[in-house]
Amino acid sequence: MPSIKKENVGEATVYTLRNTKGNELKVSNLGARLVSMRFRDKNFKNRFIFKEDAAAGNVFVDGGKDFADILWQGEEIIEGVKFSATVGGKSASVTYSISNDNEISIKYEAEGVKDISTEVVFALPDIDFRACQKGAAWEKISDEKICPVTEPAEVEMELGMFGYDPGCPIDYLDAGLKNAANLFSPEAEIDIIVYATQDEIHAQAVDGGIALHTGGSAKGQTVYMIKNRR
Repeated sequence: MPSIKKENVGEATVYTLRNTKGNELKVSNLGARLVSMRFRDKNFKNRFIFKEDAAAGNVFVDGGKDFADILWQGEEIIEGVKFSATVGGKSASVTYSISNDNEISIKYEAEGVKDISTEVVFALPDIDFRACQKGAAWEKISDEKICPVTEPAEVEMELGMFGYDPGCPIDYLDAGLKNAANLFSPEAEIDIIVYATQDEIHAQAVDGGIALHTGGSAKGQTVYMIKNRR
């Protein structure tokens, strides 16, 4: 279980989740947004791997903005922080977690809606995207890529990872997570392996980085595993 502290930022409440390696994930109850991630690389240099603004990661319920600009109810639970909200008879919840192996989990579910999805913007230098199933790599992405996700996750469990840490009870296979995509930054020497329960992932080049969109159902989960290259 990560350590959690919270602070008021304007009308919103921002929660900081910190693992034993000193890496910090910040999330806000305003729109249940992911705000930032401070990651210490193998040279102990702090890097902010998400786009640094008020909404590095957004949540979309039925593709609309009804939930985006409201204050969700925040709750500290064993996995991390859970946000819940109800608008017009539609209910949604989003749970953010960080493990001691630098895995960021976004788990989402809703009632009375067709789909709930998340979009995360990564801002690492010289970032590349690879669709794991096809083994194809692009130096740059000019148009949106829609990649099928069909392969089950094959993860060698290590102490500190979800499913192998009593404080982080999330398991790749039991959750139905599939290996979705890889992001890698040669300059920063950081790899990000993406796992998702969805059947496809959308990747699009944006100003300052690359946006990954997963979702399309009323229940799902996405896990971003952040690794230093060795």
